[in-house]
Amino acid sequence: MIRRLFEAFFQTLALLILASGWYVSTFDVGVIYLACVNVLVPSQLVLYFYLCSGRRTHNVPIYSFPDKASLVEPYQCVNMSGDFAQCDKAGCNGRWKPPRTHHCSSCGVCRLEFDHHCPWVGNCVTLSRQKAFLALLYLTPVAFAVAVLPIVRILYLQFVLATSVSRADPWTNEIWWDWIGSWILCAGPLGRWPVGAFFGFRILWSMDHGDVPPYPGQSIDQPHLRIIGTCMIAFLLSAFALGLALFSTKLVLQGTTMLESLRHKSSKYPVLICVPAQSNALNVHHVAPGERFYDLGSAQNWRVFMASQAFPCATLGPYQWPKLNPCMIRRMRAAGRNELGD
Repeated sequence: MIRRLFEAFFQTLALLILASGWYVSTFDVGVIYLACVNVLVPSQLVLYFYLCSGRRTHNVPIYSFPDKASLVEPYQCVNMSGDFAQCDKAGCNGRWKPPRTHHCSSCGVCRLEFDHHCPWVGNCVTLSRQKAFLALLYLTPVAFAVAVLPIVRILYLQFVLATSVSRADPWTNEIWWDWIGSWILCAGPLGRWPVGAFFGFRILWSMDHGDVPPYPGQSIDQPHLRIIGTCMIAFLLSAFALGLALFSTKLVLQGTTMLESLRHKSSKYPVLICVPAQSNALNVHHVAPGERFYDLGSAQNWRVFMASQAFPCATLGPYQWPKLNPCMIRRMRAAGRNELGD
């Protein structure tokens, strides 16, 4: 329950940032932003709501256990007998867990092609939704840059003005600039200036008696805390989104998921691959440490990613076994032949 409340907070915060950025860019900054902002921000909202949808339904596998004797291609297994994984957690009732499936404790369901659970959307990100997820991540800094770059110099000058006004105010000097705690709180020395500027903006706002009727762009012509505050929060969110986008793109090129990349570094999660032999025998091999067992090569991984649908069908079709690393399979087949030869 507490985790779900935290996710609801993150989702609300993300929507408020998007809505505030759209309002500020469209009405406070001026009509020059209408064309770009009203294409970029609605696109973000569509992607965001899509990724939020289907918390209990999307990519939930309901398949019968396959016949082990009928399989001719290598597959991931759980023991040296080549058995399949099953989930005994609440709601799954011992159902088959196909390869690359993970039971998400936040959503309470098994998720096919699980990558990670994202608290910002309150949902799991899977390989089938990876393209939409990456589009949202890359679109966030682009929308921020389009909305802010034309006015960044004005915002900088307003920040300098607010800081100067704050430093000239005796009360602000007493409670902030001359207080030793200002060097420690709010991210240390770097935080002194944003907090000091905040006081400056409040002083400038109190000096504005509102005698002149508001007009489009007035909040940019005159110092306004709402504009620069929105830009600062949007900048932090955009930097986070860009970093996560680059990391996720790296995982796509490596043919792995975020969960698999974390488990590669731990010996608690050994991976076994069953390679059926012509004699109906089952050769089960351990995946070497650090070996990416679903890596088809960077070029092929990217082609598979680009060929996937951005908004796939909500219902799962017949199960498609994921292709395994061909170099790894050749090594395992060679090891199996050597064992037979001995």
